[in-house]
Amino acid sequence: MSTNDRPVKLSTSELADVWTAYMNDSMSICMISQFLQHIEDSEIEEVLQFALQLSKNHCDFIVSLFKSENCAIPYGFNLEEDVNLSAPILFSDTFYLMYLHNMGKIGANSFSLCLATSAREDLRNFFRQCVEEAMELFDRTSKVLLAKGLFLRPPQIELPSQVDFVEKQSFLNGWFGKRRPLNAIEVMNLYFNIERNQVGKSLITGFSQVTSSQEIAAYFNRGMDISGKYIEVFGSTLSEADLPSPMTWDTLPTTSTTSTFSDKLMMFHFHVTVLTGASVSHYGTSMGSSPRRDIGLNYNRLIQEILLFAEDGAEIMIDHGYLEQPPQAPNRRELSNKK
Repeated sequence: MSTNDRPVKLSTSELADVWTAYMNDSMSICMISQFLQHIEDSEIEEVLQFALQLSKNHCDFIVSLFKSENCAIPYGFNLEEDVNLSAPILFSDTFYLMYLHNMGKIGANSFSLCLATSAREDLRNFFRQCVEEAMELFDRTSKVLLAKGLFLRPPQIELPSQVDFVEKQSFLNGWFGKRRPLNAIEVMNLYFNIERNQVGKSLITGFSQVTSSQEIAAYFNRGMDISGKYIEVFGSTLSEADLPSPMTWDTLPTTSTTSTFSDKLMMFHFHVTVLTGASVSHYGTSMGSSPRRDIGLNYNRLIQEILLFAEDGAEIMIDHGYLEQPPQAPNRRELSNKK
């Protein structure tokens, strides 16, 4: 944390990472606390309690860090303003498990990037622990999913009997000419992008029912349509290759319309975690590892659509005062004009 007894200030990447982690974990505390009010399955409850404690520990560390750095603590989310713990059940136990399973994947990926961009030893230790905890969460949810027969495996293909090298440009064909079969990497990306969209669609379906704003409900409904379309696009690509799409789980929300989460929390979760933050990242990675032109162009088109849709969501959040501003560099021109 220090060099030659001089404290090392947080770098921009370190500040951005801990700020974002606080926002996400304070949101998770609200979400999981509400889930725990209605959980029936003891095995799933145990995983929820584990995830809740992780988020609390993360927030405690970041609050302590910001205090020691004389840095403003993000407002984030809290149980008093952003969740109705007495609201009726909105999601099923199966959804809770799939939600945590997906969050474990996202957490392991995002915390790994945080670790890779941190120089200070205390933050490297923190993010290393976060990576290990996200992996532990994923492992625990996987075990419960397997035990309950809910773990969905990607399709199987014949194992190669020899090493082959690409010899023809037709390997890249997509829209025109004869298309080659999907390779294992493309199948993996398509499959897991369907899975992520299914979890996201279930989540925003529930959000659309309990929001107090017609404008936000319409935005969520638009997001449901987009998720449904993407599931169809990815699924049809698998079907054309005679490969199965992931089956759906019992994750549809109940018919409750009682306010469960604040509009601010739901817009943040949908906009940052489900939509922009995760989807664009996953589609970009998928596009980069899918040589077939039609698949790459599909991902590119979907990314452009998501970014435009995300901009509309950001405007709604700004209009309602929901978008908390991340730390930013000073405006030097503005400062010089004050002289």
